[in-house]
Amino acid sequence: MERLWHELELKKKKLEKLKEEVNEMESDLTRRRLERSSSASTIPSIEEMKQLRCKNRSLQIDIDCLTKEIDLLQTRDVGTKAVKPLAEQEEDEGTQWSCTACTFLNHPALNRCEQCEYPRHF
Repeated sequence: MERLWHELELKKKKLEKLKEEVNEMESDLTRRRLERSSSASTIPSIEEMKQLRCKNRSLQIDIDCLTKEIDLLQTRDVGTKAVKPLAEQEEDEGTQWSCTACTFLNHPALNRCEQCEYPRHF
């Protein structure tokens, strides 16, 4: 009888220890869920991502245009000091080109479509 009583006490202690471990695991899980939910707010929403992509695309187009303008200015006759108006510069650059993917008319200085970013085919 004493041996059974002793076994029962050992099992009770083991049960208490397991309960403590389960409580620790549950509190850890709750803490992780809270961290995950608070960190999720720092991730941009889909709408914010679309806006960022749009701004990025716009900046890339501006970079392409400025690069073309610089190239055109550098290739001009060095002896000429007069700068042509913007309308004349655009005439020198050529006509707008139509994207083969979406048919959008793009600026002649662009190498990718302003709308769908499809590469220009010459």
